[in-house]
Amino acid sequence: MAERNEKIAVIADSATCTGFRLAGVESTFPLTGAEAEAKMAELLLDSGLGIIVVPERLAEGCDWRLKKKVEATAKPIVVAIPDSGGPIEQEESLAKLIKRALGVDLTKKK
Repeated sequence: MAERNEKIAVIADSATCTGFRLAGVESTFPLTGAEAEAKMAELLLDSGLGIIVVPERLAEGCDWRLKKKVEATAKPIVVAIPDSGGPIEQEESLAKLIKRALGVDLTKKK
């Protein structure tokens, strides 16, 4: 079985990035707006990444082409988290994201 060395990247405000750095995440990018979207597009091409963490508002407000790319990409998976403004209604649950990425439905009982 192959060893997994996939990494996590975070694109968020500086306070959120600091929190993730304290938790051991090395790839943090304190960016907003167009710079954050450009970084997300760049990171989607990185085969060494397993997860990209972004604020919900960035995920919801990004260009439609980038949204389509995120939806079509199984790896790295983009996880949207609430920012300092609080959570917004989530369109896709974590279980659905996992099913899309791994093909496993966590909600089904045997």
